[in-house]
Amino acid sequence: MSSKDDIINVIMRITGGTNTKEFTKSDILRELGRKRSNETIDKALGELLNEGFIIVKRRAGRAIYYTLSGKVEKQTEEEKIVSPSDNDTLNGIRQLFDEYFTKYFGRPKTYEDLDKVYDIIKDDIGYAQIKDLREQLGMSLEQFMSIFRDYILQHYELISGGKEGFVQRGVLYGIIRRKR
Repeated sequence: MSSKDDIINVIMRITGGTNTKEFTKSDILRELGRKRSNETIDKALGELLNEGFIIVKRRAGRAIYYTLSGKVEKQTEEEKIVSPSDNDTLNGIRQLFDEYFTKYFGRPKTYEDLDKVYDIIKDDIGYAQIKDLREQLGMSLEQFMSIFRDYILQHYELISGGKEGFVQRGVLYGIIRRKR
């Protein structure tokens, strides 16, 4: 036996809570795992029609196409407001994502990480190639430049050469040295 609440849940699942998607009684039966309708389903659909929860959109032969009424869509938008208990749940989920994200991708790289790697990689005269820094930090060129571009321009001297780096006035600057 399917109750009226079960049918409402099925309708919301089929339509996604919007009044633009049509559905038939066959769609409801398919979602409920039934092949034939019974009095309970017919009665529940009749009640939902009378209450204004659903409306008849069109008829094609024996098929009747329903949609949600506009009132229902507004109610579902109001229900989407997050309550304090949901906020605690969201914080818990966010914390789990942060833990797994750092476990698999590592913590985000900082300027201190760049400076530490620079101190390890630099040669006797203080030169380090940007490519070596980037590879040591385990980042793509796009990631590296988006995070460290401005910092490098402010705190390091650019030296022409290298395989990847900054292009300014047609010259590739792929070697850096800390400013004194």
